[in-house]
Order: sequence, then structure tokens, then C-alpha cells
Amino acid sequence: MQLLVFGASGRVGRRVCEYATSDGHGVTAFVRDADRAPPGVGVVEGDVRDGESVIAAVAGHDAVCNAVGPDADERPSVLTEGIDTIAPAMADAGIDRLVGVAAAGILQATPNRLRLDMPEFPAGLRRVATAHREAYERLRESTLDWTLACPPRMPDGAPTNHYRTAVDYLPEGGQSVSTGDVAAFVYDAAVRGGHRRERVGIAY
Repeated sequence: MQLLVFGASGRVGRRVCEYATSDGHGVTAFVRDADRAPPGVGVVEGDVRDGESVIAAVAGHDAVCNAVGPDADERPSVLTEGIDTIAPAMADAGIDRLVGVAAAGILQATPNRLRLDMPEFPAGLRRVATAHREAYERLRESTLDWTLACPPRMPDGAPTNHYRTAVDYLPEGGQSVSTGDVAAFVYDAAVRGGHRRERVGIAY
């Protein structure tokens, strides 16, 4: 399989690249700084908000992983602006499978309310969670075969392979999950499929 990873220099994207190359898949890392790309992969240097760069990068791949996240000095709108280039580029290239990393805030708290809309949702996380919701809504409007991994707190750490998942909700009592386990879920979903057009809560 030929896999394209956006945000490949980040905490989750780098691990997705590692798992895929270890299993013998071809991997292209789309990064803003080629010097920060993981080893053993093809590299495309560009900005996910640049439609022409994304179109050129998408060609020739079987699936896409989107682990883009805002840097400390960047607006959360990069999440929606990225989807606005990635989704149409994939559709035009005839590539259906997209697995992305979102946030637990876009999961349901109740059947009628998202977690980010609850009064107790942390105010400091609301801007990023709102951008994730807007990106999710854009994916719902697309024809792509997408899956969104939605973790809560995500400390750096190796995979344990003992995480829990739930469709549309956070697993009961779930508080955190490592970057290694989120990357393992994303990679597995990209390669094996499943969870078509679903948000998936992931936590211990």
C-alpha cells in the first residue's frame, strides 16, 4: 500500500510513518520542513493549505492519514483549511480512504450535544475543538470513506495495544491515551479499513 501522511513530523504522524514502513508499505511524508521528516519515507515539503501542493502530493497513493495540528504560533483554522484542500484533492484523484486525528470534544456527550458544547468543557480547549468540529462537518459533506480518531488527553508514549474504542462517544471513564496507541489505531484503520464515516473515541 502507498500511504500519504499529512503532519508526518508531529507526535502521531511520525509514529504512523514508523509503523507503516516497518510493515513494508510505501510512505510519503507531507511536512512543512523536510529536515523534520521521519526516516525511511518519501518526503514532500509543502503547506497543507496550498491546494496545488496537496494535489501533487496525493497522486499515486492508496490512502491518506491526516495528523495535522496547529503549532503554538498557528491558528486552529489550519485544521479546516487543510481539509478544504485534502478532501477535494483526494476526490479528484479517485482516492477514498482518509483516516484523521481529531479530538474528543467532537464526540457526543449526549445524543443531542457534543462534548465541546457542555458547560464543563475546558475553555482553553474550545477553540481547537471548534475547529475540529468544522473539519468534521466538512468531511460529513464529502463522499470520502473517512474515519476520525478522537482522543482525549494524549501524552507521548509507546503503544500498549490495550486501548478501548467507542463509536461517536468516548469510552466510559476514558481520560487519556498515548500517541503511540492513537497512531496504531490510525495506521490500522488506514490499512485494514472499518469505521466507515465514523468518529471513534479512543482511550484507556
